[in-house]
Amino acid sequence: MARIGVFICWCGANIAETVDSGEVARYGLTLPGVVVSEDYKYMCSDPGQRLITDAIEKHKLSGVVVASCSPRMHETTFRRTVANVGMNPYMFEMANIREHCSWVHHDRRQATEKAQDLVRLMVQKVRRNVPLDDIEVPVTQRVMVIGAGISGIQAALDVAQAGYEVVLVERKPSIGGHMSLLDETFPTLDCSQCILTPRMVEIMQSQNITLRTYSEVEQVDGYVGNFEVKIRQKARSVDMDKCTGCGDCWNACMARNKIQLPQRRSVVDATPPDVVTKVDAILDRYTDRAGNRPLKAGGVIGILQDVQIEFNYLQQDAMLYLSEKSGIPLSQLYAVARFYHAFSLTPRGKHIIRVCLGTACHLKGGGSIADAITRELGIDHGETTDDQMFTLERVNCLGACALAPVVTVNNKYHGKMTVGKMMGLIDELVKKPEPVEAAEAAG
Repeated sequence: MARIGVFICWCGANIAETVDSGEVARYGLTLPGVVVSEDYKYMCSDPGQRLITDAIEKHKLSGVVVASCSPRMHETTFRRTVANVGMNPYMFEMANIREHCSWVHHDRRQATEKAQDLVRLMVQKVRRNVPLDDIEVPVTQRVMVIGAGISGIQAALDVAQAGYEVVLVERKPSIGGHMSLLDETFPTLDCSQCILTPRMVEIMQSQNITLRTYSEVEQVDGYVGNFEVKIRQKARSVDMDKCTGCGDCWNACMARNKIQLPQRRSVVDATPPDVVTKVDAILDRYTDRAGNRPLKAGGVIGILQDVQIEFNYLQQDAMLYLSEKSGIPLSQLYAVARFYHAFSLTPRGKHIIRVCLGTACHLKGGGSIADAITRELGIDHGETTDDQMFTLERVNCLGACALAPVVTVNNKYHGKMTVGKMMGLIDELVKKPEPVEAAEAAG
């Protein structure tokens, strides 16, 4: 019969601040097969590891579950710990309640319940585990890279420079892939050949790389470390040892390789009519009498500001249509939009509420204020209410620690904030009447 021990780590405040570690430990005792369940500040510490080994010896445990941080960080540590007292290391399992619970949740109750679910899953897994032995198998010190685009070329060079033999397979007659067809490359706007050609030369000169062009993989057998691959190399009808690259054979070829780039459909057809009308009106402001749009420094910023004012954010349809109509590359528009924090690519409310969760504000209840706003408005960090009235942002610093806890509403600072004062401020904003525009007199 399984005798399993469950150990819950606080990870200092990383886990315990959001997950009730004690409650998770008590829940662990209710699971079938669990005979001991404890929580501790740092399970990875020497005292924490002794807690595990002592429990294994005292309760004659057959399996162990540790709920803590990422297995990538400490799975090896804990497997070594249980192995030191005679337990098979593969009778140990780890539940990640830091990255999967604490760091991705604000609600303590929900985070705790999710941690309990993960612990229950790992306990069931340990009950079905069987002891395993480590084995060693010989590994072929040779690598095959399939595809000789820029990624495949760089991968082959990296492995070859590490001293291993590489077979680089490309199904086309030449290497370079799509990058060789480009005129310029982002973000430096260098010509693609300036970057690609030196690497292509390195491929040909490397003693550790065997290049197979005009070849395709037909069959793969074996397992990790010992694959057997069958490659079919197509007939070239050219003696590659005598080839000088003159291109005469290519000119005489009856089946030339014609590059056919797909035709991109115009975005105009798919753009909503109201977006077309509004963006056209904005572009007209930047058009001279000759019909030109002399976009000087700052012109793109001005256009994006007008678009954001019109739509309340940089709407995707508007950005696509703006790029096609103005001739400004879409990458340039998004580069400017992402660089300046004043621009938003998602819908934002009329009132932007920012709650500081820095050290000073957190200690004085900033988190409680943010949680209260979430409950009141039904939105979390980065979200906007359905009526487009409020957007909530949790930030690390607002530069006013002396006024902690601090909240800003539409960039106006409100210090010494409390939950009650925040609820009152929201009520005022909800009840605040919209400004009445003067109606034009009919002629």
